[in-house]
Amino acid sequence: MPPGLDIPEFTIGNITIPSIHIGLGVLIIAAIILLVFLILKLFHIGISIFVKFLINSLIGAALLYLSNLVVGGVFHYDALTLPINWLTASVTGVFGVPGVIVLLIIRFFSI
Repeated sequence: MPPGLDIPEFTIGNITIPSIHIGLGVLIIAAIILLVFLILKLFHIGISIFVKFLINSLIGAALLYLSNLVVGGVFHYDALTLPINWLTASVTGVFGVPGVIVLLIIRFFSI
């Protein structure tokens, strides 16, 4: 059986709950959500700021993917492709589209 958490069958009153297996991926996602919630509460950050950061990160990752697709796939110039990792996603999450442009400029001058 894959790694995860096994919850055995149990009965509450006349209702029997069957045994289930919660996969490791679900547990990791739940832990990440809990960690994000605790960090937001610790630093008194509103959920709207986090949602804006998350949306900017997703748009930035999509722009990074498209720029990699165009530059690397169409023009066959692999020196300007950018990795999509936590650092580039964070830069694009904070700065949005200008962050992607700055990352491309930095990559261009570091060749």
